[in-house]
Amino acid sequence: MKWKKLKSLFVVEEGAENKEEIKEQDTPVVKEQKEEEGNAIIKSNDTPKIDLNIPKNKSVSPEEGQVKKEFVNHLLKAINDNNLDGIDYLEFKNTLQSFAKMPMDESLRFQSAWTAVKTMGANEQKIIESAQYYLSILAKEEEQFKNAMKRGKSQKIDGELKRMEQLKKQRNEKLELIKKMEKEITSISKQINAISEQVMQDEVMIETKRNHFYTSYQHVVNQIKSDIDKFKQNTNTDNK
Repeated sequence: MKWKKLKSLFVVEEGAENKEEIKEQDTPVVKEQKEEEGNAIIKSNDTPKIDLNIPKNKSVSPEEGQVKKEFVNHLLKAINDNNLDGIDYLEFKNTLQSFAKMPMDESLRFQSAWTAVKTMGANEQKIIESAQYYLSILAKEEEQFKNAMKRGKSQKIDGELKRMEQLKKQRNEKLELIKKMEKEITSISKQINAISEQVMQDEVMIETKRNHFYTSYQHVVNQIKSDIDKFKQNTNTDNK
């Protein structure tokens, strides 16, 4: 059967609902998760305050299963590549579709299609066995898809989880380093405050000593000057 003809027997519009329930089997389509990155903000004061803006994990869930053209084409290609010779299920499916627009109920359509393919040499056992055969082909595709999903998860998700754990470890190491630095900064700040207080005390002490010295100096100088003046006055040294 030609590829275009085979697709016309099964392909539906992408996203359309099937009459039969579509079930997900260990292959959920996960929405892309976008998370804002948290940044560590350090405010520089005497003692830095650390604000870790780390967002909580947003809840995400798989999308509802929909018929996707790319998957349907992939599965039909597998059937087409393994198409059996002779009048089998696919020819019956094609004949059944030709009665789709005719004004008859489903039972009559199946009976009419079966009557038509019987005239071409079909038999009931081959129709059923070929349909089971194509189901086995699809089952193999499902198994390959599951394995591909497992490999993809191992390569991408497991890798991202490992990277996340590494970043958590780095973050904790940095936080410990920040705590250590905070203690050191606190200690240094205390030393700065102590030295500043000591400098003020030393300046006061030095200024006090200076004042005492010059007061004492002036006292002695004044006494000497007074004695000289008095000596001159009382001895009349200048008149001699």
